[in-house]
Amino acid sequence: MNRYTDKRTRRRARLPPTLKLRRDKPARQAAIIPIPIIYTFKRTAVFAQYAVVRWTGKERANYVRRIMIKQIKFVSIPVADQNRALDFYTEKLGFTIITDQPFDKKQRWIELRVPKAETRVVLFTAEGDEKRIGSFMNMSYACDDIDKTYAELKKRGVEFEGPPEKQPWGTYAMFKDSEGNRFVVSS
Repeated sequence: MNRYTDKRTRRRARLPPTLKLRRDKPARQAAIIPIPIIYTFKRTAVFAQYAVVRWTGKERANYVRRIMIKQIKFVSIPVADQNRALDFYTEKLGFTIITDQPFDKKQRWIELRVPKAETRVVLFTAEGDEKRIGSFMNMSYACDDIDKTYAELKKRGVEFEGPPEKQPWGTYAMFKDSEGNRFVVSS
């Protein structure tokens, strides 16, 4: 039994074409990747602790490029009035200020932290993107209990388009920020 065999079924897992083993090449051209990899075998997930991959120069560069991105650092929300938006996000939504510094003569760079999240929100409008202010934002906020979140934010003066709605994929509500940008919050 080797590392590509499912211990329960004793069957050999099929490797994706990019992970085929090459025994005819010297070991220096292979690398052991210590990450969990999931393969499918007859609709059953087979887990392997390590994968041996034959590297070419291009594949090595592609692999390194793929693992370099770890997360989304920030999402930029276009705003017309940064002070009004800053008040809304800190007082009504409870975000905290990470950075508030001058960017150019017109704007500041304002980064906010969402409680319990690594992704930050930036209240900034890039030059030429003014038409995005007041539109639907292609992102969604998550919460543990949408009904409690809806009630609390409504009490703080956040404008919702309606009460939370149940859908097959979850329950959500749509709200607007101080600039008219529309967001989804869901559980």
